[in-house]
Amino acid sequence: MIRSFNNADAEYMVNSHYDIYQREYGYDLSFKEFIENSVNDFVDTADRNCEHIWILDLEGKQRGSIGLTRVNEATAQLRLFLIDPEARGFGFGGKLVKQAIDFARSNKYKKIILWTNSDLKSARHLYNRFGFKLVERKTSTLSNQILTEERWELPLQDY
Repeated sequence: MIRSFNNADAEYMVNSHYDIYQREYGYDLSFKEFIENSVNDFVDTADRNCEHIWILDLEGKQRGSIGLTRVNEATAQLRLFLIDPEARGFGFGGKLVKQAIDFARSNKYKKIILWTNSDLKSARHLYNRFGFKLVERKTSTLSNQILTEERWELPLQDY
C-alpha cells in the first residue's frame, strides 16, 4: 500500500536512508544529517496541497518512500526516493515514481527535476523508463566521497 506521509514516518525516513546508503555505498553521518534536514524541512514548511511524501507500507511496516517538493510554480523536485532491500524487485519503485508524477500533473507542474548520482544504477534505470532525461553532470564531494551527481528532468506534457 502506498499511503501519505505522517510525522511519525520521519524517523523511519532518516534512519532507513542512512542505514541503506551507509551499508550499500559507504556514506558517512553527513548524509544522515542531510536527510534529516530534508525531512524536517518538509514537516515544518511543506505546502501539502502541492508537495507530498508517500510511504510504501507493507503489512504495517514502512518499506520505502518518495517525495515531491515545489521548486517554483512550474517545477517540482523528486526527492527522498528509497526502497528497502527486502521490498526491491516487486515493482514498488515504479509505483512510487508514478504516484509522484501523477501528483505533479494534477498540480499542473510543467516539469519534474531530480538529483541522483551515477552509482545508483537501478534508480537511474527507473527514471529513464519513466521518460526522465539526464541533463547535467557534475563532480562533487558528498558524504566523504567523490561522486558524479546527475540532474534529470521530466517535462510534463499533460499540464
